Amino acid sequence: MTSPEPSVPLTTVRTTLAGLVSDGVLTSGQADQVDHRLAAATVATGPTPGEHRVRTRIVEVAGYLGGAMVLGGAASIVVPTWDSFPTAARFALAVIATVLLAGGAIAARFARLGEDTLGARMRLASALGALASGAAATAAAVPAPDSWEVLAASVAALAVAVPGYALVRGAPLLGTAWLASALLVGDFLDRAGVQDILPWGIAYAFVGAIWMLFAVPVRGNPVREPGLAVLLGGLTGFGAAEAVTTDGKAFAVVGLVIGLAFAAACFGLYLATRRWPALVPAVLIALVVPATALAQILDSFLAAGFAVALVGLALLVAGAVALVHRRPTVPAA
Repeated sequence: MTSPEPSVPLTTVRTTLAGLVSDGVLTSGQADQVDHRLAAATVATGPTPGEHRVRTRIVEVAGYLGGAMVLGGAASIVVPTWDSFPTAARFALAVIATVLLAGGAIAARFARLGEDTLGARMRLASALGALASGAAATAAAVPAPDSWEVLAASVAALAVAVPGYALVRGAPLLGTAWLASALLVGDFLDRAGVQDILPWGIAYAFVGAIWMLFAVPVRGNPVREPGLAVLLGGLTGFGAAEAVTTDGKAFAVVGLVIGLAFAAACFGLYLATRRWPALVPAVLIALVVPATALAQILDSFLAAGFAVALVGLALLVAGAVALVHRRPTVPAA
């Protein structure tokens, strides 16, 4: 692949030409001819690649803003009167929206507008795909009985988001798939009549672990956004650990173990991928879960705060000692 040719501003060229004239290398007439030729060539070649990228980004942002305004205006018209529409009309509107949004995503994905617009087109296609998943969820929930709305909507959203992500890799579709999977698990637990917090926490800990597996840097991993995958999985595990921890003294240790396991996994994935979103759930877990667990065990938030502070201080001292006494690496002969 050839490297892009460097571009020099005309002001720099003219300054250089003036210096050559003052040095006697060129006459003023020759410098004027060079200046005119370069100016004409610059106009003929058009904008530089950097300018083209800026224009592409401006057009992309304008497209997002315009689309958001159109959707917001349509929602302000339809939402207040949505329940007054017949079921068939609501279903038809949701299906039409799904088809239009999915068609727009496919068109953006496969449009032949040059390789320099591929990134912008992929982002737009993923955003449209996520909206299509939401529209499909609405279409599935409209004819469903009240007790089946969440299940129908979650399955429909996954049915659009998963193949859509296989076609258009992007963060919006990945986030939509995570949300639909979380709602689906919650609906299953609700249908099973599970009332205790511990089974809910363990179930969502498994959901978080599955999503964190999508961030593992191994060959064949279908997820191209490991940072988002570990963020979503880690936050799911954080919520599960905190919920179990607050379920009483008997389960505080279980919640603490779940939280520490997710924190360790997040730190490990950060070291493996160097993706900063992996640190977000790890830090949240370290800040909240141990304090909550110790407060449940010791029956005192004050004692728990002192205990967590002492553990943190010990870790800081240990890290400082390790840095001070680190042996210098000896280069191989």
